[in-house]
Amino acid sequence: MTMHNTGRRRLMSAAGAGALVSFLPMRNGRAQAMIKMTAAEAVETLYYLPLYCAHALGFFKEQGLDVTIFNAQQRTIALRAIVAGDAFTYNGDPAEPALARMNGAKVKNIGVLVNRAGGALLAKKGTPKDPKQWRGKRIITPRPPHTSVSLMQLIMINNGYEKADADGLVWKPKGGSDRDAARFTPVVAGSEFAALAAGQADLSFVLEPNIAIGVSKGFEEITSFAEQFGEFLYTSFAVTEEAIDKHADQVQRFVNAMQKACLFGHRHPDKAAEVAVKRYDKQDPKVVAAAARNIIRDKAYPESMLVTQKAYDQNFKVLLVRTGHQAANYPMNELMDNRFAEKAAASVKL
Repeated sequence: MTMHNTGRRRLMSAAGAGALVSFLPMRNGRAQAMIKMTAAEAVETLYYLPLYCAHALGFFKEQGLDVTIFNAQQRTIALRAIVAGDAFTYNGDPAEPALARMNGAKVKNIGVLVNRAGGALLAKKGTPKDPKQWRGKRIITPRPPHTSVSLMQLIMINNGYEKADADGLVWKPKGGSDRDAARFTPVVAGSEFAALAAGQADLSFVLEPNIAIGVSKGFEEITSFAEQFGEFLYTSFAVTEEAIDKHADQVQRFVNAMQKACLFGHRHPDKAAEVAVKRYDKQDPKVVAAAARNIIRDKAYPESMLVTQKAYDQNFKVLLVRTGHQAANYPMNELMDNRFAEKAAASVKL
């Protein structure tokens, strides 16, 4: 047991935290070193399609990486996985690495995975689209803390509502009564549409492919977050500072593969949609393909891994400031390391 653990630690040291070296046969009979690497995702969502394309289409293997995608089902667990060395990369809410840094963790964001505010509000047809008319309505959201909850809170603030509870789940119109309050109903992330379909609320925040599924079943899209908020750092990739300092080559390989996936999706949206259909094979393929094309069309599927100042500020200097988030105004130059994305953007071609 001791020898096994010692050997594993040596491999981890050689390959980087969250990575192991393996060997695959080549056509000439020689062994090709492949680096096994775990990518920890906060949730599984169609908005992470660039990651799934890089995996399914072999872009990681072209870079000598054998990547396993681990669905942590929670952003805090995904982030802890890279800090503990159980994973090499994190992808999820870009504010999570900022919060971790505030608690002493040495992590940095290295690129964008979702470049628009993801999701939309769905409701039964005839529901008012003007938020000022949502008095007394119940709105399904993921359980906070969640970027989508913060976006909903910003919508309420921008439309004259005031927070009426400590958790930001009850919103009263200025001068309104308790009966006029709009109330958020938190559910497990991913189950929002099912809760709406079951009649648990009047409106619901929903992600693709459930937006397309909901519309196909007669629900109406009330507002699109991508249209409303524009370029927005919604989901980032992050690694530890140790990975950046000691295993920069592996970080670069990962980013190169993701850059190719970004380019591929915009040049071949139908082929990227095929990846989505295979991954969500229990859903209507036409609906899933339409959802994938919507994500690419709206540029939630990024054109490169580079994080722009505008996209960063929309989250950290607008959304998080207006909603009183702990990570509000976190300096971009401390949280972001764009060097790998810059190099990939300059060198990776289809």
